Amino acid sequence: MLGRDDEADLIESLLRHAAEGRGGGVIVLGEPGIGKTTLLSHAEERAAGFLVLHAVGAAPESDLAYATLHQLLFPVLGSVDELPGPQARALNILFGRAHGAPPDPFLVALSTLSLLSLLAGTRPVLCVVDDAHWADQPTLKTLAFVARRLHNEPVALALAARADEGHGADLPDARRVPLMGLDREAAKALLAECLGEQRLTDSEQNHLLTATSGNPLALIELAARPQPQEGTQEPLAMTDELQRSFLARIRTRHAESLPLLQLIATHGTGGVDILEKAAATLQVDTGPLRRVELDELLAYDGTRLVFRHPLIRSAIYHSATANRRAAIHRALAAAFDSPADQHRRAWHLGQAAVGPDEQAAEELERSAEQAALRGGPAAAMAALARAAELTADGPRRGRRLWSAAHAAALGGFTEKAAGLLDRAEREPQLGEEDRIPLVVMRAIVAEFAGSPEDAMDLIRPWIPRVLRLDRRRFTPTIAMYGDLGTRANRPQAWSELAGWLEDVALEPDDPEDAVLLLLRRACQARSGGDVAPATADEEAAIESLTDPILMTLAGALTRGLGEYELSRRLYRDAGRLARTNGSLGALAWNLEYKAADEIARGRFGLAEAYAEEGYQFAVEVGQPSTACRNRGLLAWCAAVQGRSDAAQLAADVLVEASSRRLADARSYALRALGLIELGAGRYREAARHFEAVGDWDTDTPADLIAATVPDLVEALVRAGEHERAAAATARYVRWAEQAISPEPAALAARCRALISSGGTADNHYVESLRLHAGFDAPLEQARTELLAGEWSRRARRRSQAQHYLRGALETFRRIGALAWADRALSELRAAGESVRPSEAGALSTLTAQELRIALAVGEGLTNREIAAQLFLSPRTVDYHLRKVFQKTAVTSRAELMRLVLAERPA
Repeated sequence: MLGRDDEADLIESLLRHAAEGRGGGVIVLGEPGIGKTTLLSHAEERAAGFLVLHAVGAAPESDLAYATLHQLLFPVLGSVDELPGPQARALNILFGRAHGAPPDPFLVALSTLSLLSLLAGTRPVLCVVDDAHWADQPTLKTLAFVARRLHNEPVALALAARADEGHGADLPDARRVPLMGLDREAAKALLAECLGEQRLTDSEQNHLLTATSGNPLALIELAARPQPQEGTQEPLAMTDELQRSFLARIRTRHAESLPLLQLIATHGTGGVDILEKAAATLQVDTGPLRRVELDELLAYDGTRLVFRHPLIRSAIYHSATANRRAAIHRALAAAFDSPADQHRRAWHLGQAAVGPDEQAAEELERSAEQAALRGGPAAAMAALARAAELTADGPRRGRRLWSAAHAAALGGFTEKAAGLLDRAEREPQLGEEDRIPLVVMRAIVAEFAGSPEDAMDLIRPWIPRVLRLDRRRFTPTIAMYGDLGTRANRPQAWSELAGWLEDVALEPDDPEDAVLLLLRRACQARSGGDVAPATADEEAAIESLTDPILMTLAGALTRGLGEYELSRRLYRDAGRLARTNGSLGALAWNLEYKAADEIARGRFGLAEAYAEEGYQFAVEVGQPSTACRNRGLLAWCAAVQGRSDAAQLAADVLVEASSRRLADARSYALRALGLIELGAGRYREAARHFEAVGDWDTDTPADLIAATVPDLVEALVRAGEHERAAAATARYVRWAEQAISPEPAALAARCRALISSGGTADNHYVESLRLHAGFDAPLEQARTELLAGEWSRRARRRSQAQHYLRGALETFRRIGALAWADRALSELRAAGESVRPSEAGALSTLTAQELRIALAVGEGLTNREIAAQLFLSPRTVDYHLRKVFQKTAVTSRAELMRLVLAERPA
């Protein structure tokens, strides 16, 4: 620890805060030999009173899903059964202690968090992971999930990893601790300690200090070697030089044991029973393991052998010839003869192969299936990619590459998925049916991480063939095409779908076909045709869906047909299913739709809670486009609520959405900016933002554009642009006439009122408010009341103006639309009525997270149930619930439930 006082203080601060219930994480980054392991050992030594869990990443296990997590949690797996049922099952299935359906990676992450929180109820916990750059990706994703949620937990997380780019161990929510070389004084002190009475000349010492850049391990290893003469060339890169030094020492002291050491280095897990079997096959003597002669190289923790430094292991592994390494891998594959070790057997067979090898490829493919069942998409991706490399047959190789890309997409590795798809598409022997899944997978990647326009262009040529070949398998893709058309401002997508679906025979009692029937009805509605309601069989089939993505798409379709209650049931059930399964990717996507629906209902607090949660989950699962859309909805909420950060948030979203070509997220941001300018009286600027949403001067507008036209008309009228306002109104009226929902008709009447005068305007306002009363859109109804009140006040009809304005003010205050409430208040006072200041509801003081928890309490859920739904630990839920009690001045869950029922909008 020479020269590491600052780092030692930081580690001790981490432990002190964790002991106080305010956990967190650090990741120590640096080159090999810089002292990362020493710093972690210091943390363990200082963790008096802590339960210490320790794991070390290993290169041979970096493709084995959850190998490092299993090592970390192995000592405490006996406590797993104390977790809630689904979480206990997830970990038991994951680690081979039970059989069952595959756990979702985020259910595994939540279960890990819950287990650590449970253990921390007795004493604080320190989790140490050394060589995290070699940990498997599912473990790293799990630790990242945990690190984000330690603020109220007595749990500390300390990782060490090389500072190389691209290994994925740099957890965003863990504090980075970069380790540099020792300063000259500390380095000299270390040299003096290592050399004892031996002395170096000043020249030799300076050369060593310069060559090692203060790397402690390099100083220790190279100090005893003869120093180069002045004027000689600079040494090799320090890692290479250290490996040479280690290997030279091993060959001098342990030459006879080198074959055994090579076997241990190749094995990775270090289990002695497997080593014994493989050693017998290779005729390698394991006698040195029972003597002390290898203790300077190896440590034994009671279950496995571990090299004392990763560079020693690396040097030994690479000292074997390619043929020798292949022989060792084959022997290890044979030694892993238990069904539970199939994935390790397959991995070693894959490493042993030097050319096409169908047997090894099949083993790897089977191991990938098992990895997928354990929720390890990264491991499945690696196994399938290697299987493809060992496959001689072109179509089969293409299918394995597709499967690898699918696993990559599930794991959020979008760039790797795209690269694997590129390789698959270059296979010349692939038939049409083999290429369809490749295109669909590329479209899914584009939807979540790219542009909806690209996704549409990819799948458009294939939909007619998909409907003919296997429509049920690809129903989500077909339904997604219409949704993508809405997102991309391409309304022609719906007429294309109408033509493709026209002659397809569909079965109403089949769930997938029921969705396609729903899609056909949506196409008919958009063309102005008569639309029959769904039959009882169709509705029952739709409600029997079990895919959260398809359920959410069906919810969007039913909403467009004006079937709001069915739509919300589908959204709700899809979200619950995604939460139960831990499917955060589907949940992030679902939450965007729920947030948009709540905005339409004027429930901005709940919409903000959904969008914020959706944004966080989208970031975690690698869906940047979904994350951007949820941020766009947050900007929209902030604008309506009159928050000071709304403009900056909207501007940030606009930049990102434009760069990603996300027309929907861009429209959210532009609408937020337009509403801010409209409220501030900068009407021309407001109109400029609204017009930028897209080309509204068309007979067939996209949904995103049509939704913005009433705002545009108001801005143009207030800016004195009456001719343009009249033209926009005329087009909107024609569009509204084709809509099934009454909402466009209500807004069309409002637009007509804005461009009219005298009694005509009065009649249009009355008609607009009559239509508003037939559906649940309080913000738009209150805006119409505000405009009608302003019109009546200017016409000197004070009583009528006060009536409209009181209604508008009451609604704006109730739904939290503070920017509009201020405007209504000013108008009402101008109309001669004195108004008392508003009293904000107790729930309005809560943060988005606190509101989610309060609403869950209102549904009668326990803390453990809330924790499972919101992907938090029970202790974190308890922390936020105490805050809720303080802010709302309630003293019991029953009282909070009554408050939620009283204040939550209907």
